[in-house]
Amino acid sequence: MTLPRGRPAVDRPVRVDLAAAILAFVGLFGWAQLAIGDYAVTGSLPAKGPIVGVAFILYATAIVLAVLVRMGRGWLAAVNLAAVFAIIHALAIGPRTNLLIAILTGIAFACLLAERRWFAGPPSSPPRIDAAR
Repeated sequence: MTLPRGRPAVDRPVRVDLAAAILAFVGLFGWAQLAIGDYAVTGSLPAKGPIVGVAFILYATAIVLAVLVRMGRGWLAAVNLAAVFAIIHALAIGPRTNLLIAILTGIAFACLLAERRWFAGPPSSPPRIDAAR
């Protein structure tokens, strides 16, 4: 199967796409939480400022890693971030959204672990331009 303009389709497993979609959703959902001031990650902790700053960076990292995972890169960082999100949100007692995020990131973690061999293959590279032409 080829895509428009003659580019070959990427043979990406569905679980990789699912994990990338979950990471992107968690990152965007986290940013939305930070934007409206619903700090589910901080709970009743006294030092909200630094924690919110770290959360902002981690949610941005989740979005970047979602893109990298779809490209076949960033597996180790994505697995670690999914595990951290699953643990932190599972331990955060409060809104039910924390449980949902913990379950989703746990699914992303499992999907990434199941497809680790796909990431070990050669990365997709752009076509070479022949200098002789």
